[in-house]
Amino acid sequence: MKFTLTKQDDLSGGQASIYSVRLDAQSETLLERFVVENRTDFIDEVKELLVRLRQIGHHTGARETFFKPAEGRFGAGDGIEALYDADGKHLRLYCIRNGRVAVIVGGGGPKTTRTWQEDPKLTYENKLLQLVSKTMIKALKDSDIYWSNDGLELLGNLTLDTEDYR
Repeated sequence: MKFTLTKQDDLSGGQASIYSVRLDAQSETLLERFVVENRTDFIDEVKELLVRLRQIGHHTGARETFFKPAEGRFGAGDGIEALYDADGKHLRLYCIRNGRVAVIVGGGGPKTTRTWQEDPKLTYENKLLQLVSKTMIKALKDSDIYWSNDGLELLGNLTLDTEDYR
């Protein structure tokens, strides 16, 4: 599977860069797909998540308190986190956070079960981001992609093929 890490310029700012994932030759990123899928039933929550991402990019950076850690595969060190959802909220949005300066946003959906493993949609979205994370980790190790000195920019060939990093 090929994917491209795409900087979300409207959300990124001086405090953090926000990226999303565009699969193969699809026209929309996982974040854009998440918005489309959830804007009818959860418009207020979608808006809140986008405001939070913009706030992270422009004002606060990716503070640890904004994220729920260890949302990926147990013990895998894949860095999957969820943008924090307050009590009474329904949506879960999966991310990979690089300190306080960068966030790679994947997909997600309504959380209707206790764990993501119990929900087919959340399982798909989480495992997809796990594959992206695994590929990114290997590409970073091989120096095919790398962070700028300030950690704000992901540089190199941002189109990756999971087959190249098995």
